[in-house]
Amino acid sequence: MPARRSRFKFVCGALASFLLLIVVLAGVAFVVLRVGIGGAALTDRAQTALKSVLGPDTQATIQSVQISLDQRKHVALEARNVNISDAKRGIDITNVRSVRIGLATLPLLQGNVQVQNLELEGAQIKVASQQPFDFMALVPKDDRGLVNLDGVSQLLFTSLESAVSLLDQRETRNISIADTTFAFTIAGQPQSLRIVNLDLVETGGPVAIKGSIEWQGKVVDVSAQVKRSAIGAKIDSFSMAISKIPLIGTHGNAPVPDADGIKPDTSYFAYNNLGEINLGGTAGAATVPMRVWGSVNIGEGPISIGNVENMGVGTQINFEHVFGSEKIELTPSAIHLGGIKGVVEGAIGPEPLPTDGSTPENPGYRFELITREASSAPQDSTEPPLLFNARLAGRFEPAQNKLDVSEISVRGNGESELYGQAGLVFGKGSPAITLALRVPKMPAAHVKQLWPIWVATGARRWVLDNLFGGDVKDSRIDVIFPAGRFDGPDKPAPLTADEVQVDFAIQGTRFDIVGDLPPIRDADGTINVRGAYTTVKLQKGSAFTPGNREAKIVDGTLIIPWGPQRPVLSELDLNIAGDASAIAEIAGFKPINAVKGVPFVPEDISGDVKTHVLVTFPVTRHAPEGSLQWSASLDLANVDLAKKIDGQTITNANGTLNVNDTEANIDVKALLNGVPADITMFEPLGSNTAKRSQSVKLALDDKTRNILFPSLNPYISGPITVDIDKAADGSQIATADLTKAEVKLAQLGWTKGAGVKASAKFGLQQDNDNLNIRNLDVSGDTFRLRGDISVAKGDLVTADFSQVSLNRSDDIAVKVTRTGYGYRADVKGKSFDARPLLNQITDKKQGGGDTGDKKRILLNADIDQVQGFYSESFGNVSLSYEGVGSNVSGLAFNAVTKTGQKVIATDSSESGARSVSLQSKDAGAVLRFTGFYDKMQGGSIAVTLDSKGDGPLRGQIDAREFTLVNEPRLASLVSSSSNGTSLNDAVKKNIDVSVVTFDRGFSQIEKGKNYINLANGVVRGSTIGTTFQGVLSDPQGNMALTGTFMPAYGINSIFSDLPVLGLLLGNGRDRGVIGITYKLQGPIKQPQIIVNPISVIAPGIFRSIFEFQ
Repeated sequence: MPARRSRFKFVCGALASFLLLIVVLAGVAFVVLRVGIGGAALTDRAQTALKSVLGPDTQATIQSVQISLDQRKHVALEARNVNISDAKRGIDITNVRSVRIGLATLPLLQGNVQVQNLELEGAQIKVASQQPFDFMALVPKDDRGLVNLDGVSQLLFTSLESAVSLLDQRETRNISIADTTFAFTIAGQPQSLRIVNLDLVETGGPVAIKGSIEWQGKVVDVSAQVKRSAIGAKIDSFSMAISKIPLIGTHGNAPVPDADGIKPDTSYFAYNNLGEINLGGTAGAATVPMRVWGSVNIGEGPISIGNVENMGVGTQINFEHVFGSEKIELTPSAIHLGGIKGVVEGAIGPEPLPTDGSTPENPGYRFELITREASSAPQDSTEPPLLFNARLAGRFEPAQNKLDVSEISVRGNGESELYGQAGLVFGKGSPAITLALRVPKMPAAHVKQLWPIWVATGARRWVLDNLFGGDVKDSRIDVIFPAGRFDGPDKPAPLTADEVQVDFAIQGTRFDIVGDLPPIRDADGTINVRGAYTTVKLQKGSAFTPGNREAKIVDGTLIIPWGPQRPVLSELDLNIAGDASAIAEIAGFKPINAVKGVPFVPEDISGDVKTHVLVTFPVTRHAPEGSLQWSASLDLANVDLAKKIDGQTITNANGTLNVNDTEANIDVKALLNGVPADITMFEPLGSNTAKRSQSVKLALDDKTRNILFPSLNPYISGPITVDIDKAADGSQIATADLTKAEVKLAQLGWTKGAGVKASAKFGLQQDNDNLNIRNLDVSGDTFRLRGDISVAKGDLVTADFSQVSLNRSDDIAVKVTRTGYGYRADVKGKSFDARPLLNQITDKKQGGGDTGDKKRILLNADIDQVQGFYSESFGNVSLSYEGVGSNVSGLAFNAVTKTGQKVIATDSSESGARSVSLQSKDAGAVLRFTGFYDKMQGGSIAVTLDSKGDGPLRGQIDAREFTLVNEPRLASLVSSSSNGTSLNDAVKKNIDVSVVTFDRGFSQIEKGKNYINLANGVVRGSTIGTTFQGVLSDPQGNMALTGTFMPAYGINSIFSDLPVLGLLLGNGRDRGVIGITYKLQGPIKQPQIIVNPISVIAPGIFRSIFEFQ
């Protein structure tokens, strides 16, 4: 018992002494190591050892080596300012601030060196790669050269076990790296990665890594864990997480926007996001297969693809590989790419071997992606989000870097269907791309949501902005881009028709056109894209105006030639038909604005109009002035204007109106105030400095002319045409063709017959119902009138003619003024041909009170010389006339003949009685002047006629001391021998009647309506005499006079003066003994003379028995 107690005391003392020694040694070591033990010898030996380990091709330097304590208070060997350069391997380690190798304390006390901790701080490691790093070379492959997914999973576990075993072999439990930078090159671009701090800790089996690194200016968190049951045991599972990974980069050149802010399509790709990678796995067991799973997360952030910038992107791709499945399963994963969001799942893996065991010629990977919860809502689209399901399937051929998407299938909301195929061949630069999509039927809104943003970007932009509603049927999108199509520092060439082809057939859609033009609704048509060239064709549609008017779209074409040219000018070709009010309202909107300044509103116009509109307009901004051009051609049918234009009513217009941004031209046939008219107009628009013009051609018949100008009815009859041109100052110039009309100036006795060429030219100025005719010039071959006319409410107010030449010799001026009772006409001038007026006076029809609504005319004339018939003229003519229609109220005529004799004539009416008188000392001149008779010379004449009421004029004519020269009817009387003896035979000589002087001529006259009767007429002279009576003129223009002709009247009449004998031998009032009875009958100009031969030998009273009755 004491011995056992002694041994116990020994042991306790020994243990206490050992512990005390440990404490003392530890204290001494702490003091010594804290201060540090080093020296040149230690540094040299460390540097020599380092070189021997690295080899002769490596340069290595150590500034100093010393013994110290590491962060965990282990005794550590610390080297400072270490530099290692291995040119052969391309590794350069410089400025290693400190390397500490912490030694385990207990083994060290036992004389063993065991590395417990390893600390590296402040190193700069530069790796110069001698050849491109090929990651795929590290990946296990199968016999076909495809990735062996099971091998990859095994490689992960074996690699981890190898790394962990190194720790086990060296019994290192902690490794810390801080402030260490790695510099290397990726794709020719220098890169650097800095380890801020990274700690590896092994705790009796499990191994954990945690820390942070700096990449592209961002701090990335890193953590990993390997689980095993004990040191040296197999790995059961692992997990790894790398978060806050900066995804920043650009590829290609950023597209430069033009002046309009539009960027060209390029191969540019830029991104700025944060990513996260998670990877985990379990080693499995006999009945549980090995599993590797993970996720790749891209945080929400912008990316730029081609000319689409700041497109939102965010994804979380979850995947899993089960050993032996030969595929990677994509478990439900959230994706966000621009306007597309959804949950995707599917699988990818090597294609299975053929069943016959043969090796495929081009082995590859197959894949399938399915989404059942996707939506599309592009940020530049105003349509509501589209919910859709999609499926993509295909294969990737690594040998050719070729991706084939053999199936693209999209269904949206149960009413959309899209399917197609795609292909990509990857290489240097932009890949070769093929895409073929087919759309059997899909709402246009869904097409807008699914249209790829990089396909026909210009056409897509137009569709998004201008197309709404409707359905797309039997449509396609075909894209073929060669490899490198979008590479290069310059802008890519415009797309060609071989590269992009899009054909959409649209029904029941609405699309906006341009400017303020109303949109086209219920439209059917097509959208065709060939390269950068977009063509929209309309087959039908309707445009509704703000005034709720409808116009039908017959057809139309819109062409947009997208490309690098600036400005991009679109061309719209549109045919519209509808009511004129609708067309007028549409034509009033910008950019057409065709009715700007017109004096009517759409409510004022009606009828049918067909319109052809052409508009060239820029679809890019900052277009130069003049880029916008438009024209409209309107076909008018039965168009009426309810509002007067320049005081004129326009109805039933048929023709064309052509208008563009610089001018308007109209050419129509219409009713102008009910009058058929051809209207042509030219109106300059905008900056056009051309002079405006207007031409109206009126076709006036008696009815329409009387409606417009009732005051002209007494003067014009028959059709006339009037051309009215509007001058730049707004005045109107008219030219009238009077050839087919009869123009009659009753007051002047002048008539232009129908068919006689004549025209009138004058200026028009109209103010409401007031019309001023200025510079009137009416002319024909033998006449001309010039002057001014004023008309108010269709009636003549004044007519002031400075020149009136109704015949070649006329030289007078006429002024007509409307008065309270009718019109007053004043005539002055040098000469006037009065023959038409004389015809009117001598042929005036008698009428009762049938004046109707005719105006009273008062005429005063003073003319130096007036031309009459038979080259006779009067001088110092003064005329006063007053009458209503054909009824003369008063006439006073004074003149002087060529022989200086006065001529005085009057015609007056009072209290229903009319009196006509004529007196002159030159009877022959008067009869020649008036056209009654041209064979008389000299003599005096006195005519007095009277009438009452509507009765004829009755009176007498008395002429004295006159001579008849070469009267052919006298010669016919004396030489007539029809069935008997002539008067020359009776007196046995030729009676000379070439010049016969008469003492007196007398007859009673009755002048009625279209007839003149003579009674008790006698003409006697010293040579011959005659009696006459009968009808001088009947309504048919014939005469029937009978009488007795007596030769040698001076001797022959002696027996008539004897009592009783004169009664027997004489012949009453003719007083002749020898004579012949005769009859003049037939036309007045050429009457037939009939002589009674028996009367030649019958004397006196017996001859009257044979006189014509």
